[in-house]
Amino acid sequence: MNAAARILNQSHVSRTWVISYIFAKSQLNLIVLISAVLLTAIGTIYSTNASRSLNANLQQLMVERDQLHLQWGQLLLEKSTWTMPARIQEVAVHQLGMVVPNSQSVVIVNE
Repeated sequence: MNAAARILNQSHVSRTWVISYIFAKSQLNLIVLISAVLLTAIGTIYSTNASRSLNANLQQLMVERDQLHLQWGQLLLEKSTWTMPARIQEVAVHQLGMVVPNSQSVVIVNE
């Protein structure tokens, strides 16, 4: 009877060991899967945050671009105002005392 009890006991131990080994392996798989899900979630959160940050930066730069474009247009308008021939003639006559020469004072030099 001892031998039979020992065999039953050993087979029970070996069955328990096999079952515990299978559960340990599936638990390891479960731990790996949970870790993969958590890492994926963290990666998704990081990429979403980076995307939002870059998008906000892009919007700010686009507003700055529009302001600079407006300022450039104003500067072009101011330049065209300052370089108008009528204004240049007015400054030449009033501030510098220049006059349009008559035909007798013009000398043509031929080379």
